[in-house]
Amino acid sequence: MSNDQDTEIARLAAGLERGSIIAAAGCGKTEQIALATQVAEGHRLILTHTHAGVDALRLRLKKHGVPTGKFRIDTIACWCLWYSASYPKQSGLSCYNPRTGVEWNCVYEATVRLIQSSAVKGVLTSSYSGVFVDEYQDCTDLQHRVIEAIAAFLPVCVFGDPLQAIFDFKGQKPVDWDADVFPVFRKVWELTTPWRWYNAKNTELANWLADVRCTLEGGGPIDLTSRPECVKWEHLPGDPGSRQIKIVSTCKSMMGKAGDGRLVVIGDPANINKRVGLAQKLATAGFSNIEPLDCAHLYGFAQKIEPATGFKRLENTLDFIGACMTGAEKRDFLDSVKSHQVGKRHGVTKFGELIEIGVAVAESTTDEPVLKLILGFHCRKTSRLYRGQMFFAMRSALQMKCARRCDRLTDAIWEAQNRIRHAGRKIGKRSIGSTLLVKGLEFDHAVIIHADNMTRKDWYVALTRATTSVTILSPSECLLPRSNMESIERTSVES
Repeated sequence: MSNDQDTEIARLAAGLERGSIIAAAGCGKTEQIALATQVAEGHRLILTHTHAGVDALRLRLKKHGVPTGKFRIDTIACWCLWYSASYPKQSGLSCYNPRTGVEWNCVYEATVRLIQSSAVKGVLTSSYSGVFVDEYQDCTDLQHRVIEAIAAFLPVCVFGDPLQAIFDFKGQKPVDWDADVFPVFRKVWELTTPWRWYNAKNTELANWLADVRCTLEGGGPIDLTSRPECVKWEHLPGDPGSRQIKIVSTCKSMMGKAGDGRLVVIGDPANINKRVGLAQKLATAGFSNIEPLDCAHLYGFAQKIEPATGFKRLENTLDFIGACMTGAEKRDFLDSVKSHQVGKRHGVTKFGELIEIGVAVAESTTDEPVLKLILGFHCRKTSRLYRGQMFFAMRSALQMKCARRCDRLTDAIWEAQNRIRHAGRKIGKRSIGSTLLVKGLEFDHAVIIHADNMTRKDWYVALTRATTSVTILSPSECLLPRSNMESIERTSVES
């Protein structure tokens, strides 16, 4: 894409009254939003879905020298909460601290009521000259109704890719492009130049992925027999034991080939337990599981540790430690604590001062011993974190509770996770995740493990994460995506 064409598309987006621009993965969508903001008249509102997305857009705007006075960037959720809370009588907002999907739906409904009432028409039109919405495929139908309501008063251009629409969860209806989006925001352009791979000097992967996209859009299977050299295929056995051995050996082999490059393993999109199990087996190789920010496992451990007393409190704390790292040795440690409680010294050589901390956990209900114990096990030479994000979230929550900044551990966890949402989180060089958790991220190398529940959208997201090489583990060289008409039952922790 030439600089002249860059400017042409940017001016087109900035001048639209209503329209949509479709962008295949890695084809410069963020760049176009930044350029469109640069050439647009007035003050633009830019909305996206995650705080990481907000950061990415802000950095790109800064790179192009766009004055901060020309735009406001926010997540759709935060903007709707702020706007509806600013006019509570007109919006009818009843929940000012939403946490659940149902509560957030109430926020979106309140925002729609507010905008459709025309009470804030003058405020909207004097505040913004237009709106850009990023990652539109991730909108729910209620979020779409918010943007549609805004479009009655302001020019709106939405950017997205229907083939990357994998947010499909209980209680949230994803927006339908043919039925909902295109009738309101007509398709005016499609970005197809694969800059992600051109910049990495990997034209053969770029061209192959373009062909794969066409195949998936047409509903066809992916034929790996015509793959380029940078795309590897390895047979995945059906026997569970052999399958696991194959997956682990391939991941370790790729770790050596990746060198200093970033490597991601993309596993079953519906089963976090499988991915965690793999992370545990690869912990010594430096792999760590990518956690959902609303991690149900983390909240579950908090709900078990906080009310427990006596030896059960210690057992629950050790269960959390063992769920995050290798080397917990729960049974030996419990025996050592019991020994010390009756005046004996079993386990001192192995656990040292950790035993006294364990005794304190069992004999008190305060949070300081729990915090000291998880930190102590983390520092042991035999320990390797494989759920680091969950571990550090619990550490932060316990620190807040010890400092009396939160009354309940679950509230402290929510506060800790909310900070991560705003500040962003670092993804390790050796990571394991689902298509949902790696969407929008970029790696040098990817290992994709076949799962029967992967749709064509899952496959497209998975195949487009790496710039250098892709390794696919599957039963055959013909990948048959699950029909999009069939619902994927993802675990609740993925939402």
